[in-house]
Amino acid sequence: MNIEIELRQLKGPLIRLLKEEARCARALYKSLAAERAALNSLDEKLITINSANKQKLIESLQLSSDERVSFMKANGISSSPVAIKDYVVSGNRESDTQLDTLFIQLSEIAQQCFDENRLIGQLINRRTQFISQTIASLSPTANMQSLTYAENGNLENSLEPQSTLFHLAKI
Repeated sequence: MNIEIELRQLKGPLIRLLKEEARCARALYKSLAAERAALNSLDEKLITINSANKQKLIESLQLSSDERVSFMKANGISSSPVAIKDYVVSGNRESDTQLDTLFIQLSEIAQQCFDENRLIGQLINRRTQFISQTIASLSPTANMQSLTYAENGNLENSLEPQSTLFHLAKI
């Protein structure tokens, strides 16, 4: 059976499932944005609260997504991203604008979540590197004569004389 005909027949339940999945994805995106803001402000309480909330939202989104995929599979509709993209891009007279819009919105929200999560990962990695480097610099075995910081905050190991006040103070 043709995907356009199948989707037309199953439009109501599929729209309901897509709307719920998009709602869960939007909530997750807002949570990710809040997590990034909390990490930027170093608000430990907010970070902890948001982490628990984010986990619940991920579980809700996964459940919603699984429900839609199961519905599509049970009704003989391919839920693969390629099949959905082909359906949305086809623009056939029989394709449904509301379903097209929901599939596109869901895809866009998923990309936003991915991008936000990547920014969070970068922020955490930078902080982790900074903390690791700071701890290493405090180690009794650290060579303090060769330890300097670059403009971006990264450690530089250089045995060349530096013209900074820090190094001049050692003279």
